[in-house]
Amino acid sequence: MPKNKKVERKRFAFASSTYAESEFVVFGVPDDSGSAYRKGSRYAPDMIRSFVNKNEIGGVITGGRFSMFGPGMKKFSSKVHDAGNLSRKELGLVGKSIRNRKVSIGLGGDHSITADILRAAKPGHKWGIAYFDAHPDIVNSRGRYFGSVVNDISKLEGFDPEASALIGIRTPEEEEIDNIKKLGIEVVTPQDIEERGARAVAESLRHILTADTYISIDMDVLDPAYAPGVTEPEPGGISSTQLIYLIDKIASERTFGVDITEVVPKFDKEGMTMHMAYRLILYSISAIDTAKRRQSI
Repeated sequence: MPKNKKVERKRFAFASSTYAESEFVVFGVPDDSGSAYRKGSRYAPDMIRSFVNKNEIGGVITGGRFSMFGPGMKKFSSKVHDAGNLSRKELGLVGKSIRNRKVSIGLGGDHSITADILRAAKPGHKWGIAYFDAHPDIVNSRGRYFGSVVNDISKLEGFDPEASALIGIRTPEEEEIDNIKKLGIEVVTPQDIEERGARAVAESLRHILTADTYISIDMDVLDPAYAPGVTEPEPGGISSTQLIYLIDKIASERTFGVDITEVVPKFDKEGMTMHMAYRLILYSISAIDTAKRRQSI
């Protein structure tokens, strides 16, 4: 896919705040060097921004937390700043933002960027992760690629596996099953959500995610019917409604960051995956913002 300068200059449509006044900082990491299969997720940050600017004409109302918007009035009720695209070496901005009590919203790129984001963030104190993915990404025979993310994260200071969960996984390798047991991290499969119901699963996750929490979403957690444009589509995934519901329920005032990865525009159908990724940004910001404001009352 050739570079398009007009696309590269796009910013998240509803980011109207300066960095200084912002509560949320959106940034792209256009890097898929950690991926081994369908390449092209490096184009996603700009393509998602461009897609939204061209196609989004309706509002999002979730309990009154968003203002209505349209082509002529793209206003967002939360204070959001788009920092543009960053290389892996420039992710120090994430740590700066978190220290300034801003929530980071990252757009990948392949899923290996998550470990680099958290490495730069340096949460330090006890923290956990809600990791949405079709794959557990806990290979330890090699590091710093999209199949070793959770293994790489587990070595970071302050990481607490008991305050973390792998959600939506369905294709673990034998090595990964062993590593999950060793790490002692909670696993929620699509079958668990189907059998127990999203509400019960969300309640159990809230009891697990008791520390400061980072939410990481690989779009292949969704069934390919909802997100065809991903690096490794896997049948039997969760639905878009289930994902939105779980994000809304587990995001809290202690959520310090979110990322959305593995969107490959080249393989998307009618922008379905890009549109879903964009909506997940909105729902994540809404849920975190609401929780923070509720906590301050």
